[in-house]
Amino acid sequence: MFELFFSFFKISAMTLGGGYAMVPVMIKFLEKKGWMSEKEFMEILTIAQSLPGPIAFNTSRLVGEKLKGTKGAIVCSVAVIIPPFFVIIFASYLFNKFSQNIYVKYYLKGIYAAALGLIFGIVIKIFKNQKWNFLKIILLIIGVLSILFNNNFVLPVFVLMVVLNYIYENGRVKND
Repeated sequence: MFELFFSFFKISAMTLGGGYAMVPVMIKFLEKKGWMSEKEFMEILTIAQSLPGPIAFNTSRLVGEKLKGTKGAIVCSVAVIIPPFFVIIFASYLFNKFSQNIYVKYYLKGIYAAALGLIFGIVIKIFKNQKWNFLKIILLIIGVLSILFNNNFVLPVFVLMVVLNYIYENGRVKND
């Protein structure tokens, strides 16, 4: 259990750029330890994305639960939360003090660019691991268009897409 805590603590402490930037590090780490395959992790990531809350917290909680049950979920969740909590407090102090420094501005722009690259890599992996069919493509197009034209419908569109996809996939399984 300590190894699980320390592993997620280290991943959280060493990754800059938010939860999605943490995902590629988690995949490599879990595979290296032999705890989980990339395919298993991507399934967990898909579920974590549909849950409310930060993606790093949801993903670590689900990974911990899969590896060690409820205790694993608690340990991984706490391990992922502790570093950002203290980093945010410390960073806000430093940011207030040095926010006008030109080096700090370029440093933050560099972190932003790196985080975008990491997030884009995860989006590509998610798309590659999906089993695409006509309905999913149509749902994706409708979802993107509805969000682009009116942000007020994000939650209803999301719920509708989940329900339609569930009905389609459930009906397909029964027919197979």
